Formats: sequence, structure tokens, C-alpha cells
Amino acid sequence: MTESTTVKRVSRAVLALGIALPLLAGCSVVENVVEGPTPQTPKREETTKKPTVAPVFVPDGTAEQNLPYFTEVIRKYTAGDQPIKGKPVAQAVIDAGFDPTMMQFSFDQTKTNLEADNIFVSVRIGTDCLIGQLVTSDRTFVAKNEPALGPNTDICLIGNTRSVDW
Repeated sequence: MTESTTVKRVSRAVLALGIALPLLAGCSVVENVVEGPTPQTPKREETTKKPTVAPVFVPDGTAEQNLPYFTEVIRKYTAGDQPIKGKPVAQAVIDAGFDPTMMQFSFDQTKTNLEADNIFVSVRIGTDCLIGQLVTSDRTFVAKNEPALGPNTDICLIGNTRSVDW
């Protein structure tokens, strides 16, 4: 074997090693990226506490003024034993004094006939909406005041919803 052949072989080996090392190192980097950190579920704001002073309904009030009362209506409903279903939830909100013509609520079943995980109920007051979300499995809830949507700012819940028709 000549000296130039040995030099060529050593050069090829060094070149191959120079190419292979970064690729192998990249595998461990890719492995770490694929595994990544475990996502954290944010904590939900606590809205289930009973207020110290009972909120009151403000008939001509804003959504902001009526949010404490709406929240209390939803809290009382979830603390009871009635099923978390759209119509009884909507009826509880109506019975509390809210205008049924301004309400939307979600269906009890999905398009595939599964029980809904959540029931949503809303009341539009002006260009704002009181929105309640009730979880069917554990009876937790969230109540918020959000701006109405749509070109006429008259929609609270997006998608197919029910209105009060009884």
C-alpha cells in the first residue's frame, strides 16, 4: 500500500467521521425536541363560592351589573340535583328574571348522539353577553361577561344553538 493510498483512506475516514458525528448528535437533539416538556393545564378561576351578600337582579341594568346575579343563579343550579341539560338550565335563568327572547343555549347531545360535555347558556344585554358554561360531569361552572359577536353585535354563542321556544 502506498503512502498516498493510506492518506486517502485516512482522509475518507476523517471525512466520514466529520459527517457522521453531527448527524448522530442531531438525533439526540431531535429526540429531546420530540419529547419536549409536558404541557400544564391552567387553573380555572374559582367562581363557585357563595357570595357573602346576595346579588340582586337589575332589570334595566347592564350585563356587567347583572353578572354577579347571573353567576349566583348558575352557582345555585350546579349546587342542586337537577340534570345539567340545556332546557332546565335555561329555565332557571328565565325564572331568575332574565329575558328569554335574548337567550341562547347549547344542545344536550352532540351530532353523534353523545351526551354534551358542557352546556352553555347566554343572555344578551345590549351589546354584551352573560355566558355560563356548566360541565356535565362534575357540575363545575364558569360565568363571564363578554362582548356580543356578529356584524350586528347580537350573537352570544357561535354555532348551532337553541332558543327559548316554550
